[in-house]
Amino acid sequence: MEKENGKTKFSRRDFLKAAGLFGVATQAVAVSALAYKEGKSFDTYTAWEDFEGGTQFFDRKPFELSSVEEMYQKFFPKSGSTRRPNQAIDQPPARLDQIVQAMKANPDWKPEAGRKALGLSPALNDYYDSYEARGQDRFATDFQVQTVNIPAWVANHEKYDDHFALSLAYFGAWEATTGMNTAAGNVPAEISEPPEVSDYQYYDHNKLVDLREVNKARQERSTLLKFKSPDHAARLIKKVAHLYGASVVGITAINPDYVYTMIRGIQPGPDPAPVPSHWKFVIVLGVPHEWDQLVSNPQYGDSLDAYARVRYAGWKLADFLKRIGYASRWHCPPFSYDLVVPPFAVQAGIGEWSRMAAVVCPETGGNVRLAAVTTELEMTIDRPIDFGVNKFCKKCKICAELCPSGAISTADSPKGMEARGIQHWDIDNSKCFGFWMESMGPLGCRLCIAACPYSRKNNWVHGMAKVTDALEPTGVFSSSLIWLQKSLFDAPEASAYRRPPDGCFASYRPAPDWLSTETWFEVNPPNPEDLCKTS
Repeated sequence: MEKENGKTKFSRRDFLKAAGLFGVATQAVAVSALAYKEGKSFDTYTAWEDFEGGTQFFDRKPFELSSVEEMYQKFFPKSGSTRRPNQAIDQPPARLDQIVQAMKANPDWKPEAGRKALGLSPALNDYYDSYEARGQDRFATDFQVQTVNIPAWVANHEKYDDHFALSLAYFGAWEATTGMNTAAGNVPAEISEPPEVSDYQYYDHNKLVDLREVNKARQERSTLLKFKSPDHAARLIKKVAHLYGASVVGITAINPDYVYTMIRGIQPGPDPAPVPSHWKFVIVLGVPHEWDQLVSNPQYGDSLDAYARVRYAGWKLADFLKRIGYASRWHCPPFSYDLVVPPFAVQAGIGEWSRMAAVVCPETGGNVRLAAVTTELEMTIDRPIDFGVNKFCKKCKICAELCPSGAISTADSPKGMEARGIQHWDIDNSKCFGFWMESMGPLGCRLCIAACPYSRKNNWVHGMAKVTDALEPTGVFSSSLIWLQKSLFDAPEASAYRRPPDGCFASYRPAPDWLSTETWFEVNPPNPEDLCKTS
């Protein structure tokens, strides 16, 4: 600033400085407002690939036809009488099977005798006649496929399959869990054999295969699948696990302290059952719940969406490992597992242990369900991480304050809490399960997971907060985050989640419309939310 005739006036430089400061201040206000909006937004779906239908973005309305009839007239006009599709005729494999059966029934038949002499069914002969009238000899093509193409295909597979081992293993695991292996069923049957048996077996095209025999044959052909290094193995396994549906993946070494005393396929037997020697490494997979149903807990949500998806990922990954020559076993809570999965998730660097006795990971917070695969495959293991959860939990206590059963401790540290000789944050699982039998809707609660500040969706505000808190040493930032959480995100008091008359069946957030019965059906069931409005 400059003075002229006793008066202060702005110079051009002062004006630019002031304008710059004003711009910075304006941006700060705008960013803060945007951060507030983003922080409260329910539009970001952490680790959900399809973003709740967001991939179906094309606006079809301007291109709609007037009716289905117009569609048929325009694209599928009738050219004569129609018939319903017949699987035994319209599908090539079914036609080939009929040709094979007819050739077995007529061993003296020769191609030069003609199709009509083979003894095919009238319906199949009519099919071939109809195409001959249009200049297509489909019988000749089908006969060549059966007698020339298929034998050559079998011979080429025997010659080249080892080169395509990864592709065959990857898609074979999909086949094994999609009902195409009818001998195995639509999903893997519950494990009933000891690890030394079941961990070495898989189904391939309805045939039970022992991978030790497969590896022996590969050894004889000098085509045994040996990874270039443990790092190559870890990178490939993580890639495949993500492709099978896992949102987060980590690898660690086995720790007998967290293997159950009863192991599937061994009991009744020695107590405790010995940990199998080939269980050398543990691959941990995690998948989040769908967000809207999670925050509508404890009354409307469930865990089975995430559990189902992580089970399929675990099943397929274990099957894949066997197909490339390595013993493996899937462990998929909540029903079928031989080890406590969360500690291995912490070992594998997926996340940290928290006050609510659950794993909190950077990507999804506590909103993650876990499965594991034990294997003999040597891989580079991941290191555990410390991104501030333990320190944050000592201050936060939001999950404990909202817990309807009082199962979560409000202590300032986990000192004195112990489970099986190991000190860590622990919960009173009797109280926790007791509230499961009190909440409405599907079984369970999950309120602590929904309310955890780390479970906020992965937009830029929450991502920045997670990183900043982990690096800021004074603790002021974490205290501010806790204050913001309690100030910006209103939630019912703990007692409101209880059954009447102690509570009103409250939920952390209202049920999404797709879980609200009265939105879709002409019924009027009692709405627990009405109890909260009148209480």
